[in-house]
Amino acid sequence: MARRRIALVLLAVGLGGCGVAEPVPKPPPPPEVMGPERQGELKSASWRAAAAAEAQRLARLRAAIRKARRTPTVAGALRLALLTDRLTPRAHAHLTRDYAAARNATGRLTGARAAELGSVVATVDSLAAQRLLTATRLRPVFLVLRRNTYFWTHAAMPAASFRTTFGRDPAVFQYYPGSGMQLQPLASWGKVNWLAGECMRARAKARRRAGCPVAELRRNVDRLLGLAANRGAGFPAWEHYFSWGGGSPPWISGMTQATAISALARASRALDEPRWRRAAHRGLAAFDTPPPVGVDGGDHFLMYSFAPSLRIFNGELQAVSGIGELAALGRDRHARRLFRRGERTTRAMVAAADTGAWSLYSWAGRESTLGYHQLIEEFLGNMCQRTQRRTYCSARRRFARYEREPTRIGIAPLRRLKARHATTVRFSLSKVSAVTVRVWSEKGLNLTRSLQLPYGNHTVAWTPPARGRFRLSIAAQGPSGPLGVETRRLRVVLPKPKPKPKKQCKTKRAPERECSKELLTPRPEPVKVER
Repeated sequence: MARRRIALVLLAVGLGGCGVAEPVPKPPPPPEVMGPERQGELKSASWRAAAAAEAQRLARLRAAIRKARRTPTVAGALRLALLTDRLTPRAHAHLTRDYAAARNATGRLTGARAAELGSVVATVDSLAAQRLLTATRLRPVFLVLRRNTYFWTHAAMPAASFRTTFGRDPAVFQYYPGSGMQLQPLASWGKVNWLAGECMRARAKARRRAGCPVAELRRNVDRLLGLAANRGAGFPAWEHYFSWGGGSPPWISGMTQATAISALARASRALDEPRWRRAAHRGLAAFDTPPPVGVDGGDHFLMYSFAPSLRIFNGELQAVSGIGELAALGRDRHARRLFRRGERTTRAMVAAADTGAWSLYSWAGRESTLGYHQLIEEFLGNMCQRTQRRTYCSARRRFARYEREPTRIGIAPLRRLKARHATTVRFSLSKVSAVTVRVWSEKGLNLTRSLQLPYGNHTVAWTPPARGRFRLSIAAQGPSGPLGVETRRLRVVLPKPKPKPKKQCKTKRAPERECSKELLTPRPEPVKVER
């Protein structure tokens, strides 16, 4: 039977050339049955085809990336992040929906709500147009966009500087009229800094679990770390995404950067987390990078990366104090070097911030509010504890005393006061105060002025209505509350009467001379005597 089958096969093969039937080609044997030389040929062919396909794919990808880079839109920025594997397809779809929802909500809203949300959308569009909407900025920028979309379509109209958080998210948002609800990294890291300090105190007392919210601290630190953006020099920074004081977004603050570094150093020590200490170390590069990318002002650290000439005392003290926290807790040599450089400047700056009765907010600028004065006092205490230098310790005691002292008032003497003649009340103040100036007599109140004045010399105009005795009172209340009062007794006299003008002669004999008694007396006519 086997021989018969073989014969039939040979007959079919032989008749194939005559067109009777074509044999079915046999498939090539599998690679494991083929010889080594044949396997190499097939592998080379498949590799060449795969390489060609991969080259075509990469060429198409590079062309798409170039096109996305040239597109000055939010969609282009999102597509660029997707093509460069900085964004997953799911995240890309999510952010695209967020942007569309914000634009749709802006169209539905009216009045102030539409204006506030529209300003946030316009900022996102501007960042994309300037090619500044990079992959690392997508998370914080779209967080701001998403929070504003929800807030302006659901929440009540807030007051200026209103702060809030959303759910369990530790990111603090603050209302800046005209710019919407903006991410406030300084307040966000300030809360984490306090939490980390509580954990450090609990650890020092060997009751870590009782006094330290470990899970909350860990969640908050990781969340805020994820909101950092890479600046031009490659260091992580917590940026602001709205216009402020002449600066355009994105800008950074040395005070905010140092607060984040301090919080990371404390949290790393409290929970034994070395990656947080490494993140704090990378953030130090902001203080070695000149503006507008960094906050290195040469001999000092900038409050704002867009304002190199602005010197704000509490900001510089806080920046140096925060760097000192990492230098002490993290044993960071880079932080120690930066701390020594900044400390020399702040030590010389203490005298410039002291007016003798209060503190200044900025170099040769206005006086501090009570909150900023107490903030300077707190950082002076931190520097006193850290360095043990008399400059900081004595300044801290003086600034605390200024809060207890009333405003000193000096009134210049008022002499030769005349009724119905305008005069000027001159006085001086030792600190910024709410001032009330009053003048009264037995007949009632004659003058009252309520003013908000800085320290220095001031004047108030007053016109005494009549002669008599008056009382002057100047009351000044400083920012911390104590009231200073100074009074004076005033005497007002009548002015001297004006001399009567002399009459002019209009006689033919003396048309322009003053009339004398002789000229005004008519001459008697001569008497004719008859003889």
